[in-house]
Amino acid sequence: MNIVIAPDSFKGSLCATEAAEAMQRGFEAIFENAVFSVFPMADGGEGTLQSFSYKKQVPIQHHTVRNAYGQNKEASVLIHKEQAIIETASIVGLTDYSVDQLSPHMSTTFGVGEMISHALDQGCKKIIVGLGGSATNDGGAGMLEALGVHFWKGSTKLSDIRAQDLATIESIDISTLDPRLSEVDILIASDVNNGLTGPQGATAVFGPQKGVLANQVETLDQALSNYGERLASHLIDQPGAGAAGGLGFALLSIGGRFEQGAKVIAEALMLPEAIKKADLIITGEGKTDFQTAFGKVPHFVASQAKESNKPVILISGSLDTEMDAVDDLFSASFSIMYGPCTLNYAMEHAAFLTEARSKEIAKLVALLI
Repeated sequence: MNIVIAPDSFKGSLCATEAAEAMQRGFEAIFENAVFSVFPMADGGEGTLQSFSYKKQVPIQHHTVRNAYGQNKEASVLIHKEQAIIETASIVGLTDYSVDQLSPHMSTTFGVGEMISHALDQGCKKIIVGLGGSATNDGGAGMLEALGVHFWKGSTKLSDIRAQDLATIESIDISTLDPRLSEVDILIASDVNNGLTGPQGATAVFGPQKGVLANQVETLDQALSNYGERLASHLIDQPGAGAAGGLGFALLSIGGRFEQGAKVIAEALMLPEAIKKADLIITGEGKTDFQTAFGKVPHFVASQAKESNKPVILISGSLDTEMDAVDDLFSASFSIMYGPCTLNYAMEHAAFLTEARSKEIAKLVALLI
C-alpha cells in the first residue's frame, strides 16, 4: 500500500513535520509494510522553509538582514540548485514581537530586499517568496530600496524608508533597480486576494493585527495610496497586492507573479506526482473550517486527490461546524479529540493525540480493504 501524508502545521502545537510523523507512526502500527511518502506542507507562511528542507534534505541557511524595525537579525533562507526559498515571516515576522512592541508606522521590508540580493549573489535564477505573517505595512518600499530603487521628495533623496514616510514620496526612480532581477523568475506564494488600498486593502484588513489603531487606518491607507500611485498605479487593485502589508504589490511591480501558496510548495516538492501513484492520501491542519476552502493546504491536497480519483482522509486538531464548504472534498474527516478537554491539554498532547487517532483510522481502513 502506498500512503501519502501531507498535512499543514497544527499551529501552536505541531509543525508540519511533527504532524506528518505522528500520522505516519499511527498508520505504521497497522500497515507495517506500507510505503509512506511524507510531505510536510505549508502555504508560503511560517514553516515553508522547513517543508523544503525536510523533503529536499537541504539545510536551512542563515543570513544577517534587517528585521521589521531595522535592527539586524539572523534570518533563514534555503538555497538549492539556483533556486532560493525566502520566507517573509522569518525576516520581518509578526511573531518576533509582543503586542506592546508593535510599531507599524516604523515598519520596513528592507530585510526582504537584502535577502533577495543575497540570493542573487548566490547565482539564483528562481526566487520563491512566501508571504504571510509579516509585521510590516510599508507597501514593500523598504524591499525596493534595498534592491536599488530611489525615492524622492522634490530634489531630496529619501533613505531608510518606513511606512510613515510613504505619504512624503513625490517620485520614484526604478531605473536604478538591481539589473540582475530582469533575469530572475520571482514567484510569490500567497493566498491573499486583497488589493493594496481601500476598505479591503492591506491596512484596513491586516493592519490591526500589526498594531494599527482604528484612528490610524485612514492615514496609513492614504500613505500607501500615494506611494502606489507613484510606483505602479495599475497594480493597486491587483489581487494579492495587499499581501504582507503591500509587499505583494512591490513584488508585482518588479515582475513577480502570484501563485496559490500551497500549490507553489506542493509542485516544488512534487506532491501532485506522488498523489497520482498513491493508494491513500492523508492531510490535516490545526483547525478545519470555512476558511479551509480559500486555498489552505488540506483543500489543495484534497483537490489534487480528487482529480486523480484517490481517497483522502482529513485529520485535524478540530473540525468546525461551519466546514460544509469543504466537507465533500474529503473521503472522511476526523478530529484528534477523543472527548472533552481543555485547549491547553490538546495542544500539549497534540502529537500523542494525532498518532492515536491515526492508528484508529488505520484500523478502520484495514477493515475495508
